[in-house]
Amino acid sequence: MNSIEVFLIAGAVFLLGGTVKGTVGFGLPLVSITLLTPFYGLVDAIALMVIPAVVTNFWQAVTGGHFFASCRRLWPLYLAGAVFTAGFATILLQVHTRWPTILLGVVIVAYSVSGLAAWRFGQPGSRERWLGPLMGMITGFFTGLTGVLVFPLNAYLQSLRLGRTMMIQAMGIYLLLANAAVASVFGWQGAFPDAILPLAAIGVTAGLMGMAMGRRIRQRLSDQAFDRVFYITLATVGSYIAVRAFVS
Repeated sequence: MNSIEVFLIAGAVFLLGGTVKGTVGFGLPLVSITLLTPFYGLVDAIALMVIPAVVTNFWQAVTGGHFFASCRRLWPLYLAGAVFTAGFATILLQVHTRWPTILLGVVIVAYSVSGLAAWRFGQPGSRERWLGPLMGMITGFFTGLTGVLVFPLNAYLQSLRLGRTMMIQAMGIYLLLANAAVASVFGWQGAFPDAILPLAAIGVTAGLMGMAMGRRIRQRLSDQAFDRVFYITLATVGSYIAVRAFVS
């Protein structure tokens, strides 16, 4: 695959991922890793994703008016998530990627099924004190090994009934910290591809363009219609990734 094809594929994938993120508040890593892994493998897919994800999540994290309130309430979730993400990203770079790739496919399918079934956590109430760090640890485990950051984080944040604006900003803060943790580990281990800077520039540009498009779609498309297409597509691609890695 020549460099032009690589740039075109990366641009198209990040444009789609940014559109999803602009529509629902998350999805750039989920979509980009899901679609890039069959082309480049799991580690390179995560490496290509992480810089555009840091940039796009920065803006999501600092806009919305709830930054300090989110940090005061959710700092145990953020801290546990960042630490576990860094730890398991380090492990990912030391092991054969077959089983983490299978895990990626399984996580994507599980997330898609839970979304289609409208599965939700109950409100945690007093359990939030210990449930928040636990959700950070579990999400960090999956993020470090697969690059996927929304399971079970998204369901947990929904259970807190934060309100749409605060939830999207809280998601942005967590994703920013987790992606920064992955970027630090990959930089320390020298795991970034040689062409990472031009690819990152394409990813950032396409991702921001997609986010602008997604905000327009959010105003016109019903949540039910979008969710159905989104989860079914993810489940299909996730199944393909898991089966492909298992039989290879």
